Amino acid sequence: MKYKHNISRPDLVKSGLDPKLLPSEKLFRWLLRPRHPVLACHDDLANMFIEAMLTGEPVKFIYTAGSKPGAARNVKVSLVFRHEPEGRLYVSGCCPERSANRIFALDYIMVINGRK
Repeated sequence: MKYKHNISRPDLVKSGLDPKLLPSEKLFRWLLRPRHPVLACHDDLANMFIEAMLTGEPVKFIYTAGSKPGAARNVKVSLVFRHEPEGRLYVSGCCPERSANRIFALDYIMVINGRK
């Protein structure tokens, strides 16, 4: 997905930062929202990720959104969270394939293949 880079902070551009390396303003604002950890839930899938977060075991699953819809993902979960008390659940963790921290919406996780 390509983002529009509407930079409302010209001082960032003047400082030598490449606007193409910056997230869109919408994504930037989303990333700054507070994250409320979830340690228990009525959702079995969420509880599986919470358990993986607490034990440190990686989880392999199919993600139906993102840059490669339907691709298998392997993630070491660092946080299960919501932005609002009854909002969407997210899973954050380290993805070895990309060597980066990634965030996945729980409602786009379709299949769990089990832990590695």
